[in-house]
Amino acid sequence: MPLADLKIKYSTRELRGGSSIASEKHEFMKKYYPSIRHDPHEGFFYGFLCLIYDGINNIEDLKSQMRLFFLSATKQVIVEEQDVEEYLQYARKKQLITEELDGKIHLTQEGEKLVELSYYSTLHASYWMNLIFNEKTMLIATAIFLIILSSLKVFVGLQLASQGMINEGLENLTDLIKIAIIYLIGLRLKKDKLASIIIILIMMLTGVILIWSGIEALLNPRPITPTVQAYMICFFSIILNLALMYLKSLVGRISGNLSFLSDSKDSGLNVKISLGVAIGLSFAIFKIYFVDALIGIIIAILVFKEGIQVLRELTVTEENFDITAIKVMADQIYDDRLTAYILGSIRRETMNREKLLKNFEQGLFLGRQYYVGFADFFYHDLGVKNADKHLNKLIEGKYIERLGDQLILTSKGLQTYYKAKAKEYNNRAKRVYVGPRVQRGYIYCILFLITFILLIFFANDINQWLMSF
Repeated sequence: MPLADLKIKYSTRELRGGSSIASEKHEFMKKYYPSIRHDPHEGFFYGFLCLIYDGINNIEDLKSQMRLFFLSATKQVIVEEQDVEEYLQYARKKQLITEELDGKIHLTQEGEKLVELSYYSTLHASYWMNLIFNEKTMLIATAIFLIILSSLKVFVGLQLASQGMINEGLENLTDLIKIAIIYLIGLRLKKDKLASIIIILIMMLTGVILIWSGIEALLNPRPITPTVQAYMICFFSIILNLALMYLKSLVGRISGNLSFLSDSKDSGLNVKISLGVAIGLSFAIFKIYFVDALIGIIIAILVFKEGIQVLRELTVTEENFDITAIKVMADQIYDDRLTAYILGSIRRETMNREKLLKNFEQGLFLGRQYYVGFADFFYHDLGVKNADKHLNKLIEGKYIERLGDQLILTSKGLQTYYKAKAKEYNNRAKRVYVGPRVQRGYIYCILFLITFILLIFFANDINQWLMSF
């Protein structure tokens, strides 16, 4: 039975993790995957085993198939021949394969069990990814985040008697209107483009208000009181809106929902505003108050310009409309992987456009077959058309040039490839499990929490020091 046919074996309850198989698979996989997290989707070793499971038993055929694999969830540039040799040696060492005299390779019983449990693990993780990265979940999460952020700003504003921060907190609550627009117009009425245009117009209106208030502040400057609480709110707002900007853009790209793509632009505006406020607070320490207003005006102009560009894309006729022309934060995932895949493929062997695109199509199919959502982050429209556009972009950017009907890398393309390869080896070295060790992320988290607690504890003393300048 092909591995993909096992999907029907699992109920929705089991894919949610309600079965004892969830804990069983984790303990079992820890013995065989060399990465620190012991997850099958962190590399291509799992894909190598999947091919053998599905009957690819000849080493040359394995190498040929492995070269095709495309996977968005890995930082590995491309599968090389030496990678396959590494997987082969590791599988021998772990007794996951047997080899016949004629060179045929088969999985042992342990190897088959590992593949099947890994496939379940991938389905389980993909189930939750699909549940989290959807429109309704994103709307609920955005509403909750906005209420929390607005409440914090109003609470801190009341404590500091800062009418500006209170107003900013109340203004954040008005962003709930955009959620209502996405839900009612975009999702319920199926007028996605109209909802997207309204959101962009609201964003541009915010830009106009920022320009107006900035000019007013320049003409009638008012003292700004820099406080620890104000900095903390700015920092929290930047982190929160960066996360929302990324998630909205990812959900928008996954679902093809224009209003989410547009709303991710609005979250980007909130990041810029919070960053501008933090810069203004820093200059206010030295009694320089006009910088806050000036930065606000600059941000508003940039936002207005971006809004006009997006509106141009949204208002073209339906037959000429291209959703990929609206660039968002999540595109970097696909752009980076496509760049690495294309450059690596051309460097590895002589090929023309047709062969490259055919390889990508087959590689994406393999990725989706075994890695499910990790192959493309549920971007179902990802395909040859996107790869062809990206190839054109790399040719225009002088990374690739044509030699007759063949594609070759330029010096710029080679340099980009080598940098990506160096980064890949660095990441792969860090992910190799060599025994228990303290993760750097945990240390950063502890240091952040300690700093946060100290800032709260000594906030009044720091505020007095800031006001002493």
